[in-house]
Amino acid sequence: MSSTANKPFDLIVLGATGFTGRQAVLALVHRAATQPIRWAVAGRNEARLKGLVAELVPIAAAQPGIVVADTQDLDSLQRLAAQTAVLLNLAGPYAQTGEAVVQACITERTHYLDLAGETFWVQQLIARQHRAAESAQVKIIPCCGYEALPFDLATLWAAHQLRERVAEACREVKLVVGFSGRRIASVKDAISGGTMASLKSLLEHDHSDCVRNPACLLPPESPDAAAVAKRHAYRFVPQYDADVQAVTAPTVPAPFVNPPIVLRTQALLADASLFTPDFHYTEALNMASLVPRASFLPPSSMLPLQWAAAASLSVPLAGLSATLAGPLQFQRQGLRKLVDWFAPDPGQGPSEEALTGTGYQFDIFATSATGKTLRGRLDAKGHPGYRSTPEMVVTAALGLARGTLGRTPHFGVVTPAAGLGIEAVPALREAGVTFSLLAWNG
Repeated sequence: MSSTANKPFDLIVLGATGFTGRQAVLALVHRAATQPIRWAVAGRNEARLKGLVAELVPIAAAQPGIVVADTQDLDSLQRLAAQTAVLLNLAGPYAQTGEAVVQACITERTHYLDLAGETFWVQQLIARQHRAAESAQVKIIPCCGYEALPFDLATLWAAHQLRERVAEACREVKLVVGFSGRRIASVKDAISGGTMASLKSLLEHDHSDCVRNPACLLPPESPDAAAVAKRHAYRFVPQYDADVQAVTAPTVPAPFVNPPIVLRTQALLADASLFTPDFHYTEALNMASLVPRASFLPPSSMLPLQWAAAASLSVPLAGLSATLAGPLQFQRQGLRKLVDWFAPDPGQGPSEEALTGTGYQFDIFATSATGKTLRGRLDAKGHPGYRSTPEMVVTAALGLARGTLGRTPHFGVVTPAAGLGIEAVPALREAGVTFSLLAWNG
């Protein structure tokens, strides 16, 4: 196995020529202007990689390396993983090619991050690769973009805050997501080609219970998996949330990605001072942030529109969940045709205008073992999928490479919060993500 100290690069970006890959390269270019980074771009087309570097990296700047690797070529993946401390895999959909990349990273003792949204694949990865990665002292961290890094880390942050402020473990966390800045007007501006490729992968390959079982990623030895699944059963019905005084809907694009990650974190940490045995996690989308309101109208006058908008999201998400969980092939074929109709191609993304000025925030509500409460806030700059995701995952990858993140004792196929640790909270300020404590009692 290769030693990290002997590797020529801190970080290699695989899939750098895709839309999200380009954004990650831009993030690295900006970081490299103020700090030393040994990095490289990788993909199967050397000419495109050279063109990407020529376009995005200033001539006067230190030039990144170029590594040719094909996810279908195991030898090239082995050579790729041997050259870097951390591999950032942006070449999805991951169910088709991701495991070979992971295997190469385990062999070469290279930490690995990706943006997978395919929980069924993560479940398979845990079953097949967790023990090998754990033995190699490697951190394999899927779902390290908007889904599910900020959700996972916000939950861990809330538990730490409760322990520090009221000296009690966390019994419940509720995250309410809102969007800020420029409103998204087009489906193609809201959902990337990579995200839709993951959805197609779900329709093609997912015959698991992951879309209906929030406990699907718990360790096999977890004795209370059935109780956890029942306690966290997915609800697709819009609700009025008095805490935010707005109608809420299931989170988009897929409300069944974040909860299994958050629950796996709680199980991996196994820390009774942070989470109670009956810990409960929920998340929802604040429809007030999506429904435009005239300034001269009272907020209550917008509730009918919020209910209507929430229903328009909830019904197709419930249908998607039922389709993925069901055995009928014609349902999948019909939904696949719909996806093909409105989805952008992989590698495509929104216009620069659509990215500018967009942001998101979480209202964080946490309750302790005896009912003491805490309220916090996460604020993030940039479009969640196109700007915030590459900034966050680059921050995570560089922190792992330098040893400032990942000091936790958790190795194997782990979650963002368990793998990176609470130190990721201050680190993510560089990615435009900040946490603030608003109030607590106790």
